[in-house]
Amino acid sequence: MKPKMMHVVAVGLAMAMMLSACSMRTSAQKQETTSSPSVSASQTGGKIASSLQEFAQSLLDEDAKHPSMADEQKETIERAVKNNGKLTRADYEQAWSTYRTCITSRGWTSPPVIQHGDLYGEPQVNTKGMSKEQSDKLFDDIQDCAFKYKTNVDSLYRTQVGNPGLSSDTDQLIVDCLIKNGVVPVSFTKKQYKKEMGEDLSPGEKYVGPTSFSVSDERVQSCFFAQGFYFNDDAGTSEPVWKPIS
Repeated sequence: MKPKMMHVVAVGLAMAMMLSACSMRTSAQKQETTSSPSVSASQTGGKIASSLQEFAQSLLDEDAKHPSMADEQKETIERAVKNNGKLTRADYEQAWSTYRTCITSRGWTSPPVIQHGDLYGEPQVNTKGMSKEQSDKLFDDIQDCAFKYKTNVDSLYRTQVGNPGLSSDTDQLIVDCLIKNGVVPVSFTKKQYKKEMGEDLSPGEKYVGPTSFSVSDERVQSCFFAQGFYFNDDAGTSEPVWKPIS
């Protein structure tokens, strides 16, 4: 298969940094799912933490140093720490609902829901007709609402669902998921994946195929989404676009 050039973009706050009138994404970026780094992978043998509970506690510890969470989100993480680091589905749903309510309370329309599997993400943004001042305010509001109400809950739940082994190797997690979902053969390697995604290419060089999987396949999208990525429109997928102003 030789599809359009693939682009993978972050879910979450990175959306706010890509506001453009044409609402097209053309680069690969990773989701900023948390306001704090977890325990160093070098200290935990290739893991983001020794346990989910430790990862949850690290979110609280970082917030204590650099406060950003509203009490509601902080209390949710605190409950998770007491539950071996695990969040309930209701916790996750509530965090995203409160975040969207925060966005609308700032005068913007409600962002459409983007979902693959059990996880949510941010939509593309169409800023056509918006002034620079409006775009800047939108970015500030998205960032403020996210950090207050859902960023760390999303990070913890996404880790709980998509990375229960707490691996720090995102590429291998995606490869393992693609194999598990029957998208690629068991012989498919991280090296081949990185080549197809353009990670091992020289600056300015593009990989033009063939590729081992189709980005329009929901099984593929769910693997990337679980690790905080989604595909661009120009990769052949179609997701709702958010128009923040009526």
